[in-house]
Amino acid sequence: MGVDSSHRGKYLATTMLKNALTILNKEYPILRLFVTIGNASESVYYELGFIPGVEFKRFYIPVLNGEHENWI
Repeated sequence: MGVDSSHRGKYLATTMLKNALTILNKEYPILRLFVTIGNASESVYYELGFIPGVEFKRFYIPVLNGEHENWI
């Protein structure tokens, strides 16, 4: 989710997340949020009750000139 910079600081993301969490918490006992380390929105997630969990490694296939490199 993202909020356009011209609308930041108006609690739009917080409001959307609160509404989503209200619905999701009824169906799911555990909710996970994946966010890039250092994301400026981390404070919002802490305020909503998220706590740091296990860090996952990312895997990707490098792309050169629009084509996948080293396909096996």
